Amino acid sequence: MSDISTRTFFCILTVIVTAGCVKQVTPLGPSRLIVNGTPSDTIVRNDSGAVTRDTSLGFRLTSLAPVQTDGFFLPLASSDGLRLAWQQESNFNWPLLTALPMSSLSARGVIAVREIDDTKPSHIWEGSYMLGRSCNSEGVLVESPQADGARWIGVLPWKGGEPQWLLHDAAVNAFASIGPRGELAWSHRNIGQREFSVTVDRPEGKFEWPSKPNESWLLPIVATDGIFAARLRDGVLELAYLPLRAGQNMTTLESRPAIIFRNISLRGSERLAYQCIGSLSPDRAVLADGSLLFFHPDLGRIVMWQPRTDTLTPLPFGTLSATATSSKQLLLSFRDQLATLSLPVDSIRGPVTLLQEPWIARAPSGEGSGPGQIMMFLPTKEKCRVAILNLD
Repeated sequence: MSDISTRTFFCILTVIVTAGCVKQVTPLGPSRLIVNGTPSDTIVRNDSGAVTRDTSLGFRLTSLAPVQTDGFFLPLASSDGLRLAWQQESNFNWPLLTALPMSSLSARGVIAVREIDDTKPSHIWEGSYMLGRSCNSEGVLVESPQADGARWIGVLPWKGGEPQWLLHDAAVNAFASIGPRGELAWSHRNIGQREFSVTVDRPEGKFEWPSKPNESWLLPIVATDGIFAARLRDGVLELAYLPLRAGQNMTTLESRPAIIFRNISLRGSERLAYQCIGSLSPDRAVLADGSLLFFHPDLGRIVMWQPRTDTLTPLPFGTLSATATSSKQLLLSFRDQLATLSLPVDSIRGPVTLLQEPWIARAPSGEGSGPGQIMMFLPTKEKCRVAILNLD
């Protein structure tokens, strides 16, 4: 694995993608990409019905120092785009990641934080630390499996110091995420049980989906207009959505008939749920129109689920991750490329390749990093390349 001095060599290398184009004219075929032109997207049909699409855009990829990782987690960037947190080392396995009762492994992990453009960590935490799903202006969420089987949830401050424990009781607390108003949502169960309940700590008070026999609630996501979660019931994996706006209150009993479900797989498991939902950042998994992005295991691609109409919109086959750059555009990660896709999805405006590497786009940087900036990660087994993508 690269050491700090080796990583310094890669630090702050700016790559300006030069102009170029590829043209293919086929019915509904790949488009022509003109890089660094005035942004435009034009569809032209000739008399024979063939379609030419000219897409013109400008972008810049700025490479930063890579980080050493454990191969499980992608780094998390602060909302202002100024800091980065990552799982530097761990002995984790799938039972531990999914908080199963048989995860008897004694957890050991190292989490590091640095300024985004630095070459080495500014703070390191060693112990029973597992990188969480979300972060906020205070720090990054972590989970801490305890020797007695319990599991705590806390925040590691961006500026260093002791963890701030949010949940440190005798329960197994897992899969926490932070909502748009600072809500904390997490799954929890008693030691020795397998089924999880979900609790969301809202400004209006706590809301809970308690588990029933053979029913487990996993990986909650709080959106502006409601709550998403995965549900395992008798081996069936479902997505669940509860319409619940800010200022509204609802009891558990009232919520049951209001929940909208979507069947995803008849071969459900905690690991499959994690792969479907856990692969996307909770704060970017829900689009502006309320659709949820998730990986559909049977369709082999990212899919948009609009719960209010119960509509599934598949993205191109082979998409592994997606993030919105605006209400009209997605960045898609494939096994061999990063592409852009116009919204709404149609048969003509297919994906346009930006980079011939499988970069994964994460949440756009905040106001501190300028408009159009997006954090980019390219993971390998032992390290993760880091870059910033500017869309002009």
